[in-house]
Amino acid sequence: MKQSETFVFAMTVSACLFLAGRLVIGSGEAEVRSLAQPLGVATINECRLTGRVEGRTNGVFAVFDLENPTQEEKEITLNYLATCTPAMSFASRMSPMPKVVNKGVLQCRVKTGRLTQEVLLQATLPVPQVSAKAGETGVPPGTNVAANVLFSRAMSPEMWSLVVSREAITGVHGWGAVEPAASDATISLDKGEAVLANTVLEKPKK
Repeated sequence: MKQSETFVFAMTVSACLFLAGRLVIGSGEAEVRSLAQPLGVATINECRLTGRVEGRTNGVFAVFDLENPTQEEKEITLNYLATCTPAMSFASRMSPMPKVVNKGVLQCRVKTGRLTQEVLLQATLPVPQVSAKAGETGVPPGTNVAANVLFSRAMSPEMWSLVVSREAITGVHGWGAVEPAASDATISLDKGEAVLANTVLEKPKK
């Protein structure tokens, strides 16, 4: 086997292991990747609301957790908007714009206690594609899997956001929406919008 073929084969195997490690969390019974973590708690119709975005083998899901502390059944209606900002190179001079992945209305009735509602945002799990130019990495053009591994450390991850509101969300307002505090504080959804979940970047280790 030629040296270049050996290199590509080794990088392909490494890529498979790398992607598998990113996707599998927990016991292995389900493949889940956290794309957006809860930022805090919002309240709607006396219910506490948190949310997150998960990537699974069968797609990307918004997960809403509701808690009704009262003795009355509550009817919940809220609008949601999920956006994704594509991965970019740290050397890029321009930041990519967030793109709308899915938007809609969640309606449910919450009895006393907790209720979890899931919404399919897109049917496929996104895998960032990074192309390499010949001569820059030593990887022949077209070997995208190997190129993804080589470039992964030089790329920022995709940024996911989940915005909720009582009213219809007419545009991408993630930059200006009110974010719940990342603590036990709560924010009311009586007016305006709230960023319920967002991608939290890990701080580099010192």
